[in-house]
Amino acid sequence: MLATHQRQPFTESLQTAVGESGVKPYVALAIPALRWVANYEGNRWFLVVHVKKPPGDQMNKLLRASNRVAQNLNKPCLYVPQNSPAAPVAVHGRHSSSKKHRGSKPSFSYSEDVQGPDSQVYEDMSDHFHISIGWTLQDPKGNSGADTVGIGSQGAIKLELAIETVKAKIGNAIVVLPLALNKILWLDAAHECVCEDALVHLKSYKYSSVDKSLISRYILKHYWNGFVELLPLWLAPNMVTLLGFFFILADIILLEIFIPDLVGPAPSWLYYSFAFGVWMYSTMDNVDGKQARRTGQSSGLGELFDHGIDSLNCTLASLCETAALGLGSSPKGVFTALIPCLPMFFSTWETYHTHTLYLGYFNGPTEGLIIACSMMIASGYYGPQIWTQPVTDLVNWPAIFGEASVIDVWIPVIFSTFLFIHLPACVLNVVKARRAQKLPIAPVFAEWLPIVIFTASCTAWLYSPYSTLLRDNRLVLFCLAMSFVFGRMTTKIILAHLTRQPFPMWTIMLFPLMGGAVLGNLPRIGLPAVTAAVELWYLRAYFVFALVVYFRWALLVINAICDYLGINCLTITPKAAPNPRASTKAPNGDAVSKAQQAANGSLTHKKD
Repeated sequence: MLATHQRQPFTESLQTAVGESGVKPYVALAIPALRWVANYEGNRWFLVVHVKKPPGDQMNKLLRASNRVAQNLNKPCLYVPQNSPAAPVAVHGRHSSSKKHRGSKPSFSYSEDVQGPDSQVYEDMSDHFHISIGWTLQDPKGNSGADTVGIGSQGAIKLELAIETVKAKIGNAIVVLPLALNKILWLDAAHECVCEDALVHLKSYKYSSVDKSLISRYILKHYWNGFVELLPLWLAPNMVTLLGFFFILADIILLEIFIPDLVGPAPSWLYYSFAFGVWMYSTMDNVDGKQARRTGQSSGLGELFDHGIDSLNCTLASLCETAALGLGSSPKGVFTALIPCLPMFFSTWETYHTHTLYLGYFNGPTEGLIIACSMMIASGYYGPQIWTQPVTDLVNWPAIFGEASVIDVWIPVIFSTFLFIHLPACVLNVVKARRAQKLPIAPVFAEWLPIVIFTASCTAWLYSPYSTLLRDNRLVLFCLAMSFVFGRMTTKIILAHLTRQPFPMWTIMLFPLMGGAVLGNLPRIGLPAVTAAVELWYLRAYFVFALVVYFRWALLVINAICDYLGINCLTITPKAAPNPRASTKAPNGDAVSKAQQAANGSLTHKKD
């Protein structure tokens, strides 16, 4: 019993413990069978439904959090053996009771709370969690001795329980303690492919890729294998990916300080810094999967995190290239900064349908980045003005190039490579995959709608003669906003690929982009043009909106996946202590369950 003066501190401590447990709202599955359970005195019988252990072990986590609070107040703990310092107390229904159920015979080891905070072994009480849906004062079993009530075929009934709060009955008062996410975010989780029905596919996920690059296979592979050995084993693979992205962010900061007009010339070391940052980003992007296998931390989250960072980087690393070429906030600068979005989108679209990432003999992540780094180094040595010289100064082929400069050749070569090589290869692989699955082909082309709207809106806004963004040198801010817009658009496709959900045809971030395209072309529809200040503040508001929406969504998805798989995102996940009572034979015949494989890192993270 709690004394009156203890109730408020107990409530506050319990609320803190529930919050610090890290348990988010989740869906529990109930076993479709009813069972009568008697209380300790045998004078009341409860009709209960047992609850299956959720993948994130949320119920055990909440139990341990509650026991920790009880121990601090020298009160009995739930499900603690008789010979422990605290007396046992059982639970039924939605709140705790001071009575034990007769006939409930748990097999105790010791809980984390009884052994002490340093222990990593705790009792799994999943077999004893249930929901009380009724009670009676008469023995419902009678002389039959049967204690189970059938409610139909287990395959025909699916009982799902949305667990959003913890209720504690203290005296006659019931205190409701919400879990970490509120109801609105929980509903968003289902919409964003992170409900349990979607996340279950992560347990059987296997990464698949085909890299035909000769440079990767015969040269860079040895460099990557050597580099990963330099990384400490305590460094999580997703942190490796993030560290690579930090090199790009550092270059963007330096760019804004020393060459905000993207023209220059800037100090030579800045262009060398661009090349070093892009090279380190590429290195980290290629060794994070190797680090995952070294540390046993592979999971589907790795691919999502990796490709999510790649999507964010599309308009940022290319800004460094724009500055290295001295293109500035010009139409050619816009093209160079935004063109990487096209091959990235179609590669992601291809991966969604084929479930394999294809990299050709000449691909952007390898040969493309090597060329970009080489051009940055050349800008540092010769200056960016080298790219405006006639090609014939470098190659004596006047019949072919005439008076064209390197920049004049650069744009048609890049666009032709995408249009005539990359895009047809993506389409061909998707068509093969659809035919192999005996699925219609035509509907997949409707999935190009997001990138068509993205490309058309960017073009209509920035290339409009009525827009002031390029004249006022706002390309960096625009690309920062587009980093989040494009990042969410493509990462949602990867998430749908991992969870085998329908193709995401839309993101709310496209609405302001379409609005900007209209805003920059108001005179075309008979309305006065907006001032430069209005257009700038609209872009600034769009950037803040995209930033908030992206990170809110990213945190929701990452937390949901981490909770479901029982892993950490940016730190090494400790190996779970084995349960001696757990079966070593999974239902499908595997020696270890796929849920344990996900926790122990036997699922593939990314490419070799």
